[in-house]
Amino acid sequence: MKNIITISARAFPVMLRDERTGETSTDVIALSKEQLQAAQLVGESSTELVYRIYNRQGFRVLDVGKPYKQNIGIDLTELHERQEATAK
Repeated sequence: MKNIITISARAFPVMLRDERTGETSTDVIALSKEQLQAAQLVGESSTELVYRIYNRQGFRVLDVGKPYKQNIGIDLTELHERQEATAK
């Protein structure tokens, strides 16, 4: 049986510098609509949220690109079965 939920997300391309090694790299971070709305409630922009997430992990954000919308479908039954298989 399929039990699919859909998450509305925004994916942001990000250019980073690892403060530990000095290396630059690119990444993509996907944030749910709910995460972005919660940040707005406390007066934080989506860009500021991206900066905060990466700064906690030891990265300096050099640039945040334009986000693109993405709907992510997740089959909860399938996900549960995978989790059970790895727990054994």
